[in-house]
Amino acid sequence: MSKKFLLGLLAALSLSLIMPLCIYADNPEAIYVNGNIVKPFPSVIVEDSRTFASIRQFADIFGASVEWDENEEKITSTLGDMTVRFQIGSREMIKYGQPIDMGAACRYYDGSAMVPIRAIGDAYGYPVTWNEKHRAIFLGEELNLDKNPMDGTVVTDEFRYNNYIGEYGGVSVFSNGNDNFGMELLSINDYWSNIYADNVAEIARRLPDVNVYNIAAPTAQEFYASNARRADQTGAISKIYERLMSYELPNLRPVNVVQTLSDHAAEKIYFNTDHHWTQRGAYYAWREFSRINPDINDAAPLESYEVQNIYGYCGSLCSFSAGTYGSTLLRQNADMLQLFFPKAEYQGASYRDPYMSSYIQSMKAIYPPARSYSCFIEGDYPLEVYKTNVNNGRKICIIKESFGDAFSTWALDSYEEVYIVDYRMFNGGTYGGFGTSGTKFSISDFYDFVKFDDLVIISYPVSISASSHVNLLGKM
Repeated sequence: MSKKFLLGLLAALSLSLIMPLCIYADNPEAIYVNGNIVKPFPSVIVEDSRTFASIRQFADIFGASVEWDENEEKITSTLGDMTVRFQIGSREMIKYGQPIDMGAACRYYDGSAMVPIRAIGDAYGYPVTWNEKHRAIFLGEELNLDKNPMDGTVVTDEFRYNNYIGEYGGVSVFSNGNDNFGMELLSINDYWSNIYADNVAEIARRLPDVNVYNIAAPTAQEFYASNARRADQTGAISKIYERLMSYELPNLRPVNVVQTLSDHAAEKIYFNTDHHWTQRGAYYAWREFSRINPDINDAAPLESYEVQNIYGYCGSLCSFSAGTYGSTLLRQNADMLQLFFPKAEYQGASYRDPYMSSYIQSMKAIYPPARSYSCFIEGDYPLEVYKTNVNNGRKICIIKESFGDAFSTWALDSYEEVYIVDYRMFNGGTYGGFGTSGTKFSISDFYDFVKFDDLVIISYPVSISASSHVNLLGKM
C-alpha cells in the first residue's frame, strides 16, 4: 500500500453517528481513489439511486484485510489499528465499536458482499463525492475533470539569455554576458499536434484498464531564450491538453511539467550544448508525475541519490554546429553531465520485438562509460525491460523518443517492472539501425502480453509536430 493511502487513513476518522451515509448515483462510469481511476472497474450495483460496491475489492486497493463469517454473514476489515464491521441485511456499520447508519443495508450480490460506497469511503477515511457530468465517483481527492492542468501556468523570464549571437547549423546561440547557451528554436505545429493528441487519446481508448498519462515536455528555449526569439510552447501544450480532455476518457490524464521546470529554472535542468534536458530536469518532470499518481511513492529527494559528475561534455548541438563559430562558442561552456543512480537493485535487457524473443544485450539504467546523453538507459533501443526489487507489483510502460531516456531512469525506484518502448523503431520507423523497421508493435497487444498498470507517453516539440513521428505514434 502506498504512503498516500496511509496518509489518507490518518485524516479525520471521526464519523457522524446519525447522518445517513449514501451517495446518489446512476450507473457510474468511473471510480477514482485519491485522484487515480480504479481499474479494472469495481463490481457495483445501483439500487434506489444508491451505489453499492464490493467491500473486498476496495479493501484490496487500500491494503486492508477482510474476513467473512459465513455463519453470521458478517464482514470484518482491518487496516492498522482500525477495524470496521458490516453485516448482510444490516444498515449499520460498526467502526471503533460505534454504530453508524449507512442509510441502506449491506447485501449479497453475485458472489460478493456489497456495501454502500460512501460507507466504504468513510470506513477507510476517504470522503466520497459524485460528479454528475462525468458520471464519476471520487473517494478522497476530487479531480476537476474539466480543468486543464496547464491553467495558471507561469513561465519565468528571470533566467533568459537576452543576447542573441546567431544561428549556426540550425543551432541558435545566446549569451547572458557570462555564458553561451545553444538551443534549437522549435514551435509546435497546430495541425500535427492535433493529430498527435488524437493518437494519444486513441491509445487511451484502446487501454481502458490502464492509467494513461501524457507528458508534453518543452525545450530549453521556453525558459532561457530571449522573449523575441522564443515560441509559445506553453500555449501550444495547453491546446494539446485541452483537446485530450475533450475526449472525456476517464483513464487519460495530461501532466503539466512546464510549471515545475519553470520553478526550477535556476538549476541545471537543460544542457547548454545538447538539445535534451538533464537528468535533473527530467527528475522534476518525474516528481510531478509521481505527485499526481497515488499508486506510487513521491520521488525521493535528489540529494539522497548517489551521484557521478562527468565534466567537459559537448553534446548534440556542438555536433550540429560543427565547423562553425557557434560550435566554438558552445565549447567554451562545455556541460557537466550529472548522473543520478537508481536506489533500486535491477536487471535490464533490450529486445528487438514486443514479445522479448529477440535479445539484444543487457542494459544499465545509468551507464557512465557512454560519457554523453546515452548515459541514460544507454541511449535508444527498440524495447528495454528492467526488473527491480521494488516489490510493489506495479508495472509501467513508457512510450518515448530520446527525451524520454533521462525521464525513464527515475521509474526504476517506483515500479517492479519498467518497459521502455521507442516507437521510432517499429511499424516502418527506420531510426536506430536494429533491423526492427518491419516489426509490428501494437500497444494493446503488448498490454495483453505484460499487463502494465500505467502508461506514460512522453514527447517534445519535434515528436509532437513532425509528421513522421506523429504517424509512427499513431501506428502503436
